[in-house]
Amino acid sequence: MKRSQILALATVASVSFAAPAMADFVKLGSVDVGYRTDRDNKWTRFGGAMEGLRLEADRSDVKCRSIVAHFADGSSQNVFSGQLTDNRPIIVDVRGGARRVNDITFTCRSDERSGGKIYIEADVGRYQDEWRRSPDWALMWSRLFNWMTPNNSGYDPNYWVSLGRQTFQGRNDVDSTFTGWGGRSTEKIGFKAMNDDARCSRVRVNFGNGTSTMLNVGRLDQGRFQSFDLPGNNRNVRSIDMRCRGVNKFNVTIEISARK
Repeated sequence: MKRSQILALATVASVSFAAPAMADFVKLGSVDVGYRTDRDNKWTRFGGAMEGLRLEADRSDVKCRSIVAHFADGSSQNVFSGQLTDNRPIIVDVRGGARRVNDITFTCRSDERSGGKIYIEADVGRYQDEWRRSPDWALMWSRLFNWMTPNNSGYDPNYWVSLGRQTFQGRNDVDSTFTGWGGRSTEKIGFKAMNDDARCSRVRVNFGNGTSTMLNVGRLDQGRFQSFDLPGNNRNVRSIDMRCRGVNKFNVTIEISARK
């Protein structure tokens, strides 16, 4: 192996760690990055411990003097310095144990006049119950995370059930019909883009009585669960017609869930 390749690998290893198997990162939110001037921005909304933390620049490359995580025990760690490339997420190494982060301070800038964003993404993993106990669960986290019942039975009417996934390939909008309902009576329908942001120009829900309704889905941010109420008494869903595409990649997979 060439010396330059060895140095490159060493640099990557210094800022990231191997993701847990089947890591499921969800976008918690974002901070805005200004044009050419390093500014301190702080993200404070965490509902519990994490197994992994990921950062992703959006709208431009972002250069950071430092990104500092402050932990529940009062200590802090500079988890990243350098450039975050637009739409290329990196997993950052936050030290030890349960990784209980209180807040993260970003000292970053963008060379684009319109500025940029940095998304904060978490893999909650085995700490789901801790996030459910958060004071912000009902107002915030329950809308982001698509978790089944604690025993994963999928039959409790108070929880969401994943019905399957649809993949849309190509740069243009693609039509697809999802039929995995099995006569289920549904109060709400949920969507989550798994591997990229998605944009759906049309989503039509078809009911067993022959009627249908359109859902204004629009953009789905990667990893962020969005739910939609169904109107009136028309809740016996037969199928969903979807016209969607990936925003940044050649294909995107969307998970479809239901709640009774």
